[in-house]
Amino acid sequence: MTQTEICNLLPSFLCDSVTYSVVVTDLLGDYSYVNDLFKKRFAFLGVDFIGKPFQVAIHPGDVESAITIVHQCIANPNKVFPIDIRKPCNNDNEFHWTHWEFSLFKDATGNPAGILCVGHDITESQKIVKKLRHSENKLRAILESTTDANLLISPDYKIISFNKQAAIQTEAVFGKPLEVGATMKDFILPNDFDDFYADTKRALNGEYIHLERKIFFGDASAWLEVNYIPAYDPDGKLVGFTFSSTNITERKTDALKIVQQDERLKHITWQQSHELRRHVVNIMGLYNLIKLEDNLSAEEKFQHLDTLLSEVKELDITIHEIVSRSIS
Repeated sequence: MTQTEICNLLPSFLCDSVTYSVVVTDLLGDYSYVNDLFKKRFAFLGVDFIGKPFQVAIHPGDVESAITIVHQCIANPNKVFPIDIRKPCNNDNEFHWTHWEFSLFKDATGNPAGILCVGHDITESQKIVKKLRHSENKLRAILESTTDANLLISPDYKIISFNKQAAIQTEAVFGKPLEVGATMKDFILPNDFDDFYADTKRALNGEYIHLERKIFFGDASAWLEVNYIPAYDPDGKLVGFTFSSTNITERKTDALKIVQQDERLKHITWQQSHELRRHVVNIMGLYNLIKLEDNLSAEEKFQHLDTLLSEVKELDITIHEIVSRSIS
């Protein structure tokens, strides 16, 4: 078919389009028709496309995909098949991303005559997608490298995504793996149900929640630092909330040790200022009494010496208690 015959069978808005490139190849894959926009976009190739194979204006890596789509068009003559194809660029190190729709092209009598291809450039959108994927990969790398468990949960409490640490921790506690689409209620401890739903309802109303909570599972327990943060899409629509938890058991244990040490030091200080002083005063008094009182009988002196010995023993016990508390 001539270009004029093909153009007469196509809607005029396609032939004259300033948005869509229009190509018709014959059943062997050679160009039979290209519109002016296609010629303009790929003029740098210096090719008179008519009669040339379609491979002259397509990335070598996409040839097989295009041939597969062509076969689908021939097998399904009334269907349209989409495909993304890389096209040459006047910079040898780059290429254009284009989106096409292929369908079987028929002649005036309804017989198969070639493949109709209508496409437009999507390079900018692909660059944006690439940047988003890069950002997502960086974020995923950060999330996977942290010791925190992180989950994204929908408003109906379905799991949207989670990191490796979340998978490890939940399987250790619940004995089953996390799965995208699973309900979060299967991964909440019975004693935490009420608090979890009360806190997350607040998060779903746009509130940031930060708390510390002790959980119990089996014979074990752990302290967790928990954050519930509302999650929004780029348009500001609430898509759920993030749930992150950090095991702070060691930190809480260390803090408790500090409190216990402080209590011991306070008790030691009290013993030193009161108990030791009391025994010392009593011993000094008895000593002076025995030494200075001339009228004491032998029996009275022995009684005072027994009392003095008792005070010394009590002082020794108190000193041992202080030493023991200091060591522990």
